[in-house]
Amino acid sequence: MSDAIRLTAVLTHPVQYVAPWFRHIAARCPEIDLTVVYGVRPDATQQGAGFGEPFLWDSPLTDGYRTRVVRPAASGERVDAASFWGLDVRGIGAAVRDTRPEVVLIPGWHSVTLVRALASSIRHRTPVLYRGDTHGGPRSRVRHAVWSARTWGLLRLFDGYLSVGQRTRTHLSRFGCPASRVFDVPHCVDNAFFAAAAALHQAPDSRAAARRCLGVGADDFVALFVGKLAPPKRPHDVIRALARVPGRRSALMVGAGALSSACRAEAERLGVPAAWTGFLNQSDLGRAYAAADCLVLPSEGETWGLVVNEALATGLPCVVSERVGCAPDLVTPGATGEVYTPDDEAALAQALERIRARGSAGHDWAPACRARVARYSFEHATAGLLAAARAVRRRR
Repeated sequence: MSDAIRLTAVLTHPVQYVAPWFRHIAARCPEIDLTVVYGVRPDATQQGAGFGEPFLWDSPLTDGYRTRVVRPAASGERVDAASFWGLDVRGIGAAVRDTRPEVVLIPGWHSVTLVRALASSIRHRTPVLYRGDTHGGPRSRVRHAVWSARTWGLLRLFDGYLSVGQRTRTHLSRFGCPASRVFDVPHCVDNAFFAAAAALHQAPDSRAAARRCLGVGADDFVALFVGKLAPPKRPHDVIRALARVPGRRSALMVGAGALSSACRAEAERLGVPAAWTGFLNQSDLGRAYAAADCLVLPSEGETWGLVVNEALATGLPCVVSERVGCAPDLVTPGATGEVYTPDDEAALAQALERIRARGSAGHDWAPACRARVARYSFEHATAGLLAAARAVRRRR
């Protein structure tokens, strides 16, 4: 470890998708001496903001790698990315300095806590890597101009940039980040975990049992939605599109949120059979992926969409709107799913029909889906991170 790069990652709070990657780095990459500094550890209510109910993730988020949590979360603090001032951890800079980093990794500036960590690292001349997944700004012309100016200036403060996918790389290029300082560190989930969780329910008898348990018809074409039932996710589009699909079909809606009642009412009004599981923790998602015929992500503005990674890891094709960030990386029409024009329920219905028709004809989507998501793995992300850390340490 004497030659390992001391790298400190800074996050506002533990995140269920990133923790397994950190464990992978600690176990499999001796060239990186990793420490992760979290601003706070949220309680169940803070963790459940937007999900419709309090909860804690059922997988360990701080085990298996070196961590430091600066302080407990205070009542009323928010850890979601929508509130810049929702979490202000003033001691974050000192906590990062205590780890004696040679390189610091920060996922953007959506929280004042992260800005404090960035400012402290710059003051102490520690090179900083950026890993965000933004690839577009506000639609209003005035707001977009202000956002662009701010983004341009803030990106200049980083020494290297980690691209999670094609649209992020294009975004960084558009804002003048040199290609020589951009490294591919793809968005990824624990592919093996999700594949194994679904495999328990994918044999014919087990799949039939999973469908009975979840409340969808044994012979139905099942379109799965996983996420918050909130306006930006457009869950009602799944219901409305299925209303246009003839024959036996069902919606499997996994999640909770502000639109729960409205979506149920819409399904009843349109006569679309639908099963509602509420929020499911990670260990329970395998049954839902195994029971479905495709995942649908109709979001009107998704920076990436990690549920697509999860679904593909289980062999499930995905239907996504063009505004889902991972669309050009993970979804190839006819191979790993379908891409449709957002706000077009007829186009979504046609995409679902194509998925059903190919499945009914005996097409097996699983090999192509698993092969595609295999490129978006902890191994590939770690290799890119190591290359970036070496490059910025050498320059500094």
